[in-house]
Amino acid sequence: MFTYKRLQIISFLIILALVFVVVLMVLRPFVNIIAMAIILAILFNPLFGAFSRRIKSETWSAILTLAVMLAIILIPLFLFGQLVLNELIDAYRKVASQGLLANHAELFSRLPSQLQPLAEAGMRDLNSLIVRLTSNAFETFSNILGHLSTFFISVFLLFFAVFYLLRDGKKIMKVLMDLSPIAANQESVLFSKINTAINGVVKGAFLVALSQGTSALIGFLIFGVPQPILWAMFTVLAALVPTVGTALSIVPAILLLFFTGHVTAAIGLAIWAALGVGLIDNFLGPKLVSSRLQVHPLLILFSILGGIQFFGFVGFLLGPIIMAIFIALVDMYRTDFKNYLEG
Repeated sequence: MFTYKRLQIISFLIILALVFVVVLMVLRPFVNIIAMAIILAILFNPLFGAFSRRIKSETWSAILTLAVMLAIILIPLFLFGQLVLNELIDAYRKVASQGLLANHAELFSRLPSQLQPLAEAGMRDLNSLIVRLTSNAFETFSNILGHLSTFFISVFLLFFAVFYLLRDGKKIMKVLMDLSPIAANQESVLFSKINTAINGVVKGAFLVALSQGTSALIGFLIFGVPQPILWAMFTVLAALVPTVGTALSIVPAILLLFFTGHVTAAIGLAIWAALGVGLIDNFLGPKLVSSRLQVHPLLILFSILGGIQFFGFVGFLLGPIIMAIFIALVDMYRTDFKNYLEG
């Protein structure tokens, strides 16, 4: 029976849905900032809890946590960005003027005559590709430097959001749990799985990749790989790709040394890669990756590529995290909801 009370409820729900859509449109430009703020707040929440137990002030605990975050993230990122920009300029000038290998004609002359035209064509294509990549990367850094005000505003909003997520995290969680239609015990399980997903992806993927990139950087510096910072940055990105991982960057670096006549350095880098870089994934990875978080490598690869395409650069983190949360929800459905829905 259609009553006035039901009309009021339906009208209210329609208005709520419309306003919710408008709110989503208003917040759309800040989706990446909000998502990264949630990730950082969850990652640094244990540190915030440690400060809170000692200081007994959530505001000051959040401020101290932000100070640690700034020291850990922004300062190294700023210094590393300067080094990357300098090497991008040098790499672009070198490749644009003389190509990737200045003495490639001499090297190719040692190949069989049938392979020399293929090698020359491959080198021209490779030089063209590297010029485009370095040019695009340099343009990206130039755009960032040219829009420093926008960059600093984004960083301010990011840490401003993290501050309130840390300080008022318990209140926000309570509001979300009150609004959620699922049972309280399921809410706890869901939030626990989200926390596990974020920690598992960041610690299991990003920190392992960062460790491998740092180890590779040491090897590149020792054995004289040109533009070692750029190679190390590419190694970090390559380490996020399942199965092949760091081989995508280290093998070309070894071949570069070999074909430029640095055979001993190439052999040394290969040994370093096997011992210093490869073993990190075997020993550090299992300790950082939560055993409760199991995502197939193929899904990780697609979620990284799709995340970058959908969210931009931060998608290499957001994509796998969203995939891990989805897997966790599917697991909850299999273990908790399926029998109830079928019953």
